[in-house]
Amino acid sequence: MSEAFASILWRVIGLAVILFSILPIAGWVGAPDSGPIWRPNMSAWLIGCFVVAVVGCLAGRLGGKVRVEAPRIPDSVYKLAPPLLAVVLAGLSALAMQDAFAGNPHLIDEMAQLFQGKVFASGRLAAPVPSPPDFFLITQTFVVGDGWVSQYPPGQALLFALGFNLHAEWLVNPLLGGVGVLLVFSIASGLYDRTTGLVAALLWAGSSWVLFMSATYMNHVGATTFALAAWASIWCPKELKRWHLVGAGFFLAAAAATRPLDAVAASLPICVWLLTRRRMTAIGWVAVGTVPVMAAWGFMNWKLFGNPATMGYSALYGSELSLGFHTDPWGREYTPLVALSNMAVAVRRLSIHLFEWPIPALLPVAAWGLLASKKRQGDLVLALGVMAGPALYFFYWHSGFYPGPRFYYISAPFLVMATARAWAWAWGHWGGSRRFGLRWDVSLTAMAAVVLLWGWVSLSPGRWDFYKSQLVSLKLHPERQLKEQSVSQALVLVPESWGSRIVTSLWGLGASPPLVERAYNRIDACDLHTFVQRARQSGIVGPALSDSLRELLAASDLQASPLMDWPDPSLRLRQRATMPESCKIELERDLQGFTLYGHLGWRNRIGLDSGLVFARDLYERNTELLARYEGWQVWRYAPPLDDPEGTPVLTLIRDRS
Repeated sequence: MSEAFASILWRVIGLAVILFSILPIAGWVGAPDSGPIWRPNMSAWLIGCFVVAVVGCLAGRLGGKVRVEAPRIPDSVYKLAPPLLAVVLAGLSALAMQDAFAGNPHLIDEMAQLFQGKVFASGRLAAPVPSPPDFFLITQTFVVGDGWVSQYPPGQALLFALGFNLHAEWLVNPLLGGVGVLLVFSIASGLYDRTTGLVAALLWAGSSWVLFMSATYMNHVGATTFALAAWASIWCPKELKRWHLVGAGFFLAAAAATRPLDAVAASLPICVWLLTRRRMTAIGWVAVGTVPVMAAWGFMNWKLFGNPATMGYSALYGSELSLGFHTDPWGREYTPLVALSNMAVAVRRLSIHLFEWPIPALLPVAAWGLLASKKRQGDLVLALGVMAGPALYFFYWHSGFYPGPRFYYISAPFLVMATARAWAWAWGHWGGSRRFGLRWDVSLTAMAAVVLLWGWVSLSPGRWDFYKSQLVSLKLHPERQLKEQSVSQALVLVPESWGSRIVTSLWGLGASPPLVERAYNRIDACDLHTFVQRARQSGIVGPALSDSLRELLAASDLQASPLMDWPDPSLRLRQRATMPESCKIELERDLQGFTLYGHLGWRNRIGLDSGLVFARDLYERNTELLARYEGWQVWRYAPPLDDPEGTPVLTLIRDRS
């Protein structure tokens, strides 16, 4: 029964891969994320498939007269290869972290969780509230009660806290990537055999997506590693015991405390596998294992948000971040058609980013899913593992990309193991045959070698160079420049765009972030700027400010258009006869150049009272900040005045007094 169900699921997966690759669904529905430019990839893959096929045919013809016996893999290879591959992946990820990404976070998700990791490393649940807050707040962090926290669950931040205490937070995810090699080998060996496990470990270690994800600070890496540990607890042991089940529950809870939806996806294959074996009590023992983590997480939520079941997401955004079809935090309608488009875009990106091969990365899996007549019980686990993440994220309004379709990373281990299964099927089905005058074992070996080497030698290095060349301003280290000048304590002012300062000013006055997002995406920037000025002069803050902002939003029947040719293309302005002088000044400041603050703000010490303190430059309001840091050196980190789009530089504007 389970084998027949696995065959059905894999045919569905294979058909979905083909349809999503062919149909331009994103263009049909006008979705916000249209995905990759597809035609160049298709052209490159046609060439790649042709070359791989020709090499395979030539090798099969030339090897037809050669007597080749299937090699016996020594036991030492099974023992030594996975640890060696783990070291290689961890080392390459660490190198990519420092070389391609300069050891810096590039996405606000990373910055917010690094901030929370520093908070935990200091022995606190929340940082002291910054004063004034809009000089220091960064996106996806907020003030709750008398503390300043990130919106994210604590799992990844706790890993970073350990890294901070060891002065090696940048090594956390590279090491987790390496651990993943060992876990993938164990899982695939348990579900199938050691050879399949070895191939899966090789593919995991050779996946460019795994490499680059492990070179970031994204919490998807931590959640997937916890999930891998849970799966290994179930499928690696020859005899499943209670402590294995309890361990699986513990790691599933750790995944939930890192990425809750990923944990739900991770638990589905385990639950179905246990149910098909009628081990109902086993699920109870898994539930027992979740108790310590869930209790600790609930206690933290209670201390911070007043309710054990309230997470930072809902405390900050309410129901606007929940699953389902509704208006998202940016004020856009999330519909089933947009969800279908997001899924198609993610599948296309998987075909590119999973392995960076000269053929579509999902082609072997799709071919095996559609053509293989028999499936094993382990294949049901793979099918559920591949489908669970995409099925759940179908109901999530955001289409995340960096680096790759990151919401689907929880499915990456199963895609890798399914690719290993596809290789095993092809070898078993064709390897011993001599059809069409070809020695198929030689042909398959040659094609696999070409695909792997072509990807590793040519395509993956190109992706490395691409990431290294992008977002250059986020790869800079002004803190290192200051330390090279023996500056150990200073205030550094960082100018941001006018739009960013409007948003953070509204945060500082107590407006809710989702309301601010909607207002900024609709209301004229000058109107919002004037609104902030009046609110500050009148002392309107908190709920009263939010009410006034809702009234302004409701009265703004003319949606302002974004200035696509402006230095900040998110800025919106409507046509007007005259513009207030204060708005003209702000526009001029944008033209003088600005940079980003978030990738520097997380570096501040908790308490903001020592070391290098990075603060947002708020111009006329800087006197509030300068008074607090009286006697400190003050620097400004901004593009040169004669080159507004140039690389930011440090300028001393006040020496110690």
